[in-house]
Amino acid sequence: MADLSQLEKLKLWLDIPDSTQDAKLQMLLDTAESAIEERRGLPDNPMEQRWNMKQIEIAAYLYNKQGAEGETEHKENGVDRKYESASIPESMLADISPVARVIS
Repeated sequence: MADLSQLEKLKLWLDIPDSTQDAKLQMLLDTAESAIEERRGLPDNPMEQRWNMKQIEIAAYLYNKQGAEGETEHKENGVDRKYESASIPESMLADISPVARVIS
């Protein structure tokens, strides 16, 4: 599976067999990458490979949340939905550690 691109991995995760949504999925991957880079404090540096699965997790979350952005609570037929934030929840970013820098 190491030979698959991030886009291909996301499509597998979401069970999307064709390329009809590639542009949208790439945009979600880019959004996730930007969030990770921002959290790390390295917005001008490429995302480190160790965050690849986190990028896919965040992109999948954003994909699955389409149409319900910003929803804080929804109850219907025994299904309860709540969202932590209108964007990426803090719980998904919590394990991404910022880069420490020494000021000289």
